[in-house]
Amino acid sequence: MGIKALFALCLVKQTRDKAISAGAPETLINTLADFEKCDSERALATIELLCRIPEGCAAFAAHALTVPLLVKTILKISDRATEYAAGALLSLCSESEQSQNDAVAAGIITQLLLLVQSECTDRAKRKAQLLLKLLRDSWPEDSVGNSDDFVCSEVVW
Repeated sequence: MGIKALFALCLVKQTRDKAISAGAPETLINTLADFEKCDSERALATIELLCRIPEGCAAFAAHALTVPLLVKTILKISDRATEYAAGALLSLCSESEQSQNDAVAAGIITQLLLLVQSECTDRAKRKAQLLLKLLRDSWPEDSVGNSDDFVCSEVVW
């Protein structure tokens, strides 16, 4: 199934479970690196949509490359792609401590700190701030993130 058709299918909440049952999560992760910019954005938007339901989160979390690949796409493709990747990571990390650990191991903290300071969309920055707050307990012991001086209190709406 083409990425345009899959994206259109997943826009309807009631059909997302069908996409998951058909193996969309594995296919999306396995082919994400092969897409051109526009299709990459569409694929990441689809991943974010599928991660909004528990079955989708579980399916993506089960694929070992999901979290590292999403972390890698932050600030690499486009502002939209960054926003979708951050949204998917927020869903995954909210549901799974393993996803949190995988994200930190993949270097998400640096990516998120860069994202918050970038010219990216306000929604992407808000998602990054929420992720930083969520991941604070997963940060390495010697990081500035575990300093009592660090407060993630201002959220851009």
